[in-house]
Amino acid sequence: MLVGGDLISFAIGFYISVLLRHQQIPSWKIIESHLVMFFFLFLIWIIINFINGLYDLGKPKKIQAWHYIWECALISLIVSVIFIYTVFSNNIISPKTILILNIIFGYGLSNLWRLLYKKYIGLYSLKSKVIFVGLTNESKELIEIIENNPQGVYKVVSLIDENPEIKPKDFPFLDVYRSLNTLRPAITNHKADIVVIAPHIQKEPGIQNELYELLFWPVHTTDLMSFYENITGRIPPSTFSEAWFLDNLKNNQRPIYEKIKTIVDIVAAVIISFVFVIIFPFIFLAIKLNSPGPVFYKQQRIGQGGRNFFLYKFRSMYALTKDGSAEINGFQFATKDDKRVTKVGRFLRRTRLDELPQFINLFKRDITLIGPRPERPEIVAQLAGQMGYYSLRHIVKPGLTSWAVIHQNYTDNLEKTLQKLQYDLYYIKNRSLILDLSILLKTINVIIRMMGQ
Repeated sequence: MLVGGDLISFAIGFYISVLLRHQQIPSWKIIESHLVMFFFLFLIWIIINFINGLYDLGKPKKIQAWHYIWECALISLIVSVIFIYTVFSNNIISPKTILILNIIFGYGLSNLWRLLYKKYIGLYSLKSKVIFVGLTNESKELIEIIENNPQGVYKVVSLIDENPEIKPKDFPFLDVYRSLNTLRPAITNHKADIVVIAPHIQKEPGIQNELYELLFWPVHTTDLMSFYENITGRIPPSTFSEAWFLDNLKNNQRPIYEKIKTIVDIVAAVIISFVFVIIFPFIFLAIKLNSPGPVFYKQQRIGQGGRNFFLYKFRSMYALTKDGSAEINGFQFATKDDKRVTKVGRFLRRTRLDELPQFINLFKRDITLIGPRPERPEIVAQLAGQMGYYSLRHIVKPGLTSWAVIHQNYTDNLEKTLQKLQYDLYYIKNRSLILDLSILLKTINVIIRMMGQ
C-alpha cells in the first residue's frame, strides 16, 4: 500500500510538473516523450525509499517521518540527475525543471499520503490484535518487543496460560486467562486477529479441538516459532535441535540460486575493485599519516566447510605487533569505542571502506557477497564449545555482508553472539535472491549513514 501510494503520488506530481512547465494541459505526445525516462526514475525513487527505511512497517517514527522523506527527495534528485546525464545523455529531452518540480510535488504528496495512511489506515485499521497461548522466554521477548514499538503493526491484547505462577500484575497491559477454554471467548471479547500457540501448549489435551473450531473463525492461528521468526528475523534458540536442523537445513543445495550468486559475486568483485583503485591513494595516505604500520591487514577466518582462509582489510587499528595486529595477549572481541581503533580507522569502519580489499576474497571465492560473516578460528573454537550448533554457520559460504550485519552492532559477549547465530541460521534457512537483494540494499543504507562498526 505504501509503495502504491508513493507511485501514484509521483505520477500525479509528474502531471502537475508538466502542466506548470508548459502552462497548459499536457497532450499525450508530451507525456509520452517523458514516459520511459520517468518510469525508470520512479523505480529508482522507490528503491531509494526502501534503502532509507520508508517501507519498514512502524518506521520511521511519526516525529521523524518528514525528515526521512525529504532526505529521500534530496538523494533522489541527485541520483536522478546522474541517471539522466549518463543513461539518457543522448536524449533530446533534458527535463531539468520538470524533474525538480516532480521531486517537490511527488514527495510532497507522498508525505501527505503517509500522514493519511498512519492516521486512518496503518495505525488503526491494519494493526493486528494478538493473543499468546502459553508463556515462554520467546513469547516474553515478543510481548516486550511489540509493546516497545507502538507504531508497529501488532498489539498484544491477551495471554492464556494455566501456569499458576504467572502473575497478572507482571502484565498490567494484558488480560491474563488461566484456562484454555477461555480461548474463544477471549478472541470474541478482544476481536483478536492472530492466535500464537507456544510449543508446550500444543501438547495439552483438548487444544487440538480448540484449534479445529478456530478453522471456522475469522482468526489466524500460528505457532510461536514461526511468529518469532517473522517479528525478529531470528531463529528462536529453543528450537535448536538436530531434528529441527535436519528438517529445515538439509536441502541446502540450490543449483540455480548458487549459479546466479556466483555471477553476482564476480560482477560485485569487479565493481568493488574499480572503487578500490580510485580511492586507494587517499586511503593509503590517510592510514600512513595517522599511525605507523602496514596499510593492509590480513587475518585468518573460517570459511565454508570449516576451511581456513585469509581475509583482507585496510588496517583500522593501531599496529601493536610486527604483523600489524592490535592484539598483544591473544585474540579479543572488538568493542564499542574500542581504544585500539585509530581516527582514520573509525571512519573506515563506519563507512565499511575497510572491507574494500575483500574484492580479492570475492575473486578467490573464499566469500560470497551475502552470507554469514566469517569468524576467526580462535573465536569459533571458543563459541563452538559454548554453543554446540555454532559450526552450522559454515554449511554455506561466508559473506561480505549479512543478515546479522544489518540488524546487529558489536557482538562482544555471549548473548549477542547467540543472537548473531540466530540471525545467521535464519538467513541459511530462508536465503533467496529476494532476501539477498533486501540485505544488499539495507547495507547501502548502513554505508550511507555511516552506521558500520
